[in-house]
Amino acid sequence: MYKRILLLCDLEGINNVVGVPYEGLTKGTEQWEIARRQAARELNAAADALFTAGAEIVGLWDNHGGSKNIELSDLDQRITVEEPKGPRLNFAAGAYDCVCFFGYHAMEGTLGGVLAHTMSSKTVQFYKLNGRYIGEVDMDSAIAASHGIPSCFFCGGDIACSQAQRAVEGIVTVVTKTELSRNQAVFRDNEELFADIRGKIVEAVSKPTGIRPLTFPCTMEKSFKRVEDAAVYLTRLRSGGIEADYLSDDILGKDAHTVTSEVRNMDEFIRCI
Repeated sequence: MYKRILLLCDLEGINNVVGVPYEGLTKGTEQWEIARRQAARELNAAADALFTAGAEIVGLWDNHGGSKNIELSDLDQRITVEEPKGPRLNFAAGAYDCVCFFGYHAMEGTLGGVLAHTMSSKTVQFYKLNGRYIGEVDMDSAIAASHGIPSCFFCGGDIACSQAQRAVEGIVTVVTKTELSRNQAVFRDNEELFADIRGKIVEAVSKPTGIRPLTFPCTMEKSFKRVEDAAVYLTRLRSGGIEADYLSDDILGKDAHTVTSEVRNMDEFIRCI
């Protein structure tokens, strides 16, 4: 069994949350308040089961909207709350044996995905890696893998669970809700959900999990909803020494919304996110 487990927490995939039309899950809103309280209960169910099973450390990276969503008084006091600085998940290297995902969501453009987006619902249309759509689970599991840390468990909506299974072979999943549209879902009974989390997360961390780090070089595409944002992004990549250009297109010549870059290592991958 992995003894040092890091819980990664977003909010859109949490049970009892669907947001409101034309808005993200913004701090201070009624839906955000529901999400952060519900997230603490899902995390606590996981942490209690892990400690009971013999875990030594259960950490939390609260990463929705820049962190500081979960009320600390709502959390199991045995959970170590991380406040990372710098690149995503670099703080986990050497400190944790595996990562588990809570509240992550389907990627931007997913039909039926509750509050589906990738990194920014306001600015980003999609990311592709070597021509294949990727979302936040793909990104964070790849970064974890670069540190030798496997991704074991995912808890979120049913569509998001399917995307997690595509991103990480063999990952154990728990469905929080059945996703119907961006702002519609059928929620699970909480007590049933918590019992499912308790059993499945212990199962997930009790078996060796394979690690498949990214192979470099690779090609990253990032498409923006506005061409102005694409232009700023392109300039930033080039000034940082990353080979990048607008995506070539037979009709447009260059797609002014989409920047493609040749990524040579994990540092550049993180900077291209």
